[in-house]
Amino acid sequence: MKAWQIWVDTGGTFTDCIAHTPQGDIRRLKVLSSGALKGLVVEQKSSRQLKVQLHWPVSKDIFENFVITFFDTKKTSTRIDKVTLGESIIHLSASLKHKIKPGTTFEISSREEVPVFATRLLTETSFKNKFPKIELKLGSTRGTNALLERKGAPTVLIITKGFKDLLLIGTQQRPDLFALNIVRPQPLYDSVIEVDERVETKGKVLKSLTKSILQKLLKEIKKAKCQSIAIALLNSFENPIHEKLIKERLIKEGYNFVTVSHEISGQIKILQRAETTVANAYLDPIIRTYVARIQLGLSRAKLKLMTSAGGLVDAANFFPKDSLLSGPAGGVAGAVTSAQLSGTNKIITFDMGGTSTDVSLYNNQYSYRYESKVGDIRILSPSLDIETIAAGGGSICDFDGYKLIVGPHSAGASPGPACYGSGGPLTITDVNLLLGRADSDFFSIPLYKEKSEAALNFLIEKIKSATGRRPAKEILLQSFIQIANEKMAEAIRKVSVQQGYDPADYALLSFGGAGGQHACSLAELLNMKKILIPYDAGLLSAYGIGHAQIEHFEEMLLLQDLTATEKSFERNFQKLYRSGLAKLRKDGFREGDIEIAKRLVFLRFKGQESSLETNFKKGQSVKSEFKVKYKSIYGHWLSDREIEVESIRLILAVKQTKPINRRSRANAHIPQSLKQTKIFEAERWRQMNVHRWENLVSGAIIKGPALIVSNNSTSVVDRYWTFRLDEYNNGILQNTTRSKVRATHSSEASLELFSNRFTAVAQEMGALLQRTSFSVNVKERLDFSCAMMDAQGYLVVNAPHIPVHLGSMGVCVREVNKMVKMRAGDVVITNHPAFGGSHLPDVTLIKPVFRRRY
Repeated sequence: MKAWQIWVDTGGTFTDCIAHTPQGDIRRLKVLSSGALKGLVVEQKSSRQLKVQLHWPVSKDIFENFVITFFDTKKTSTRIDKVTLGESIIHLSASLKHKIKPGTTFEISSREEVPVFATRLLTETSFKNKFPKIELKLGSTRGTNALLERKGAPTVLIITKGFKDLLLIGTQQRPDLFALNIVRPQPLYDSVIEVDERVETKGKVLKSLTKSILQKLLKEIKKAKCQSIAIALLNSFENPIHEKLIKERLIKEGYNFVTVSHEISGQIKILQRAETTVANAYLDPIIRTYVARIQLGLSRAKLKLMTSAGGLVDAANFFPKDSLLSGPAGGVAGAVTSAQLSGTNKIITFDMGGTSTDVSLYNNQYSYRYESKVGDIRILSPSLDIETIAAGGGSICDFDGYKLIVGPHSAGASPGPACYGSGGPLTITDVNLLLGRADSDFFSIPLYKEKSEAALNFLIEKIKSATGRRPAKEILLQSFIQIANEKMAEAIRKVSVQQGYDPADYALLSFGGAGGQHACSLAELLNMKKILIPYDAGLLSAYGIGHAQIEHFEEMLLLQDLTATEKSFERNFQKLYRSGLAKLRKDGFREGDIEIAKRLVFLRFKGQESSLETNFKKGQSVKSEFKVKYKSIYGHWLSDREIEVESIRLILAVKQTKPINRRSRANAHIPQSLKQTKIFEAERWRQMNVHRWENLVSGAIIKGPALIVSNNSTSVVDRYWTFRLDEYNNGILQNTTRSKVRATHSSEASLELFSNRFTAVAQEMGALLQRTSFSVNVKERLDFSCAMMDAQGYLVVNAPHIPVHLGSMGVCVREVNKMVKMRAGDVVITNHPAFGGSHLPDVTLIKPVFRRRY
């Protein structure tokens, strides 16, 4: 019999699952990442029987020995004997010692890792039965959460003598620049051991690793009593002989978790390479144990894991640092697959989940980044170029005494938003529910609107006690929506405008459980004309994981002039191909199934820190593509500078049979709505049609305002927008009149809105300055400041760069403005001490901006 194909993405709040049965049927499931089903007690029929309200995602009783926990004052837990599904009656294995009141919320769990729990529900397998044959593809935030929450394994770092404090010193950037109480981020390792060895930049051994040094090192490691070991030695990217010696000896001594930097990255940067090595070591025991528990629970399953780069690897052959952005990468892969089915190859993906929002740009090919930041840790690892912000359905909406705030803190899966009924705070999910942008009758878990109302009233009282004003409920809620929308719009600008692309030239592909509720508003903010929403929008990361290829990256650091290196590209790519081929064949793949997916050359002007990715094609120069990209991003070209090849990378992929995407005939028609409800829009409540996606057929046309609900997501079609269902069950939304719904917000929201807008402009200045700079002071020490002034030259907002210049910057602008009548298009550069210059190396650039041309 064929195996079940199960695709799972475990997010911060929800776990999304899609299963293909051996018979070819599709099953979908969305469960809380805490590994539980939530329900409500309707009536206690006896000490061992309860009538409940719960969405049962199975057709037969598999719940014997599942644990049920009641969220009453005593938080009682007991086991289930059986469930009568038709009547929603739970039979308990033991009598309850106290009465459970109607309306009490509860959870049912198998107490397994959530991928196992989800697989049990999808396959309807009870504890007393064995799982069927399964091929499981998995993306998970387990490593990301462990890193952010500092819940990794005790780790020791081994580093070259003299570099003990390298990770403590870092780049000297402070996480909160204007905090008076400076708290230095603590490194992930518990202890650090220096080893007396040295390799020079070209790989020559200057100080050998002797037996006595190695013996002394082993004693110090035993004394450290750590579970995992990270080894990062200077210049090991060029010659890893000493890292190999130490690792071999530690493996012989019985250490199971040893990470060496030359296997992690071939990059020259010792700081980032060491940070990545420590992060991988810190996560290694946690992730290996997590994977082992899944494999133990699903003993007959073949397990593949999603990587941050959008590819799959075998569970036995992956590094934990490569899985930190696996869920978002799965979403992008799913978005691209859906867009291509609908004939679109230029999209900006917008994934709004429960905890965060991820955006990425796809222009006929994936964009990659090779250094990412997770929390305050930098990771050298290939990943899809995804911008993440802390704004999701679970983002907490609050008032800090001066202004309204949305996020960055999230209610998560537990307790979750207030409407989940577990005592959570007011969140964006609650705001959408109260504004009529979500319907509790069509949600994957029970929603309690009265709990949202209570959380909102609590916040209103908080605002009243601080300001003396009681804001109108609807205007306050609309303000939270606008703050969240503008934060997400700024993330989209970061992946588009800052790379030289206009969002208006792209379609917005919206997904995630909450994405469809905000898509129209976002598109209007960005002047985007078209929106795509797939049917599986709430499960798209799982869908993308199922469609992802098995991939392998090989890299070679060159740091050579383009003219001297260009002729050897073909030979170097052949070396990388042979190396990657050998590794994939070792994993059991045939040579005939392995193909070259991409050959990439990374170029920059000599002296710059940041490089641009170009595609290598035999017989074509990469310089022309580099020139086009450089000018589109930075707006200028340096004809007198040498171009340097930083590195080359090869991506190999394993050919595979992709799942069939079903197609239907699309005949235009207007469907009958399921019911009508109300939505608050443009300062008043309006009538709105509600449609069930599962009842729609291809060709359906729905004019806004409308609510389209499915088993896994909710989509809001705003006024002036029209929804059309295409032949692949994807929703295409277009603005028919180009009119915009006027945004309304409270006075408490204005400060936050304009602060976010102005700060984004100042941050964009700094990002471009850093990337184009040749100065070590700017590109590495980040010794610069960017700010916005008002028309009189007084500070409005500054980006969190070096604050030492800001005291003099306003003086400089004001003094220059007295002497120079600046016009549109002017740029003034000065370091004159009489005009606010602090010292000679400091150069101030002033660019006036006018609303009208003078």
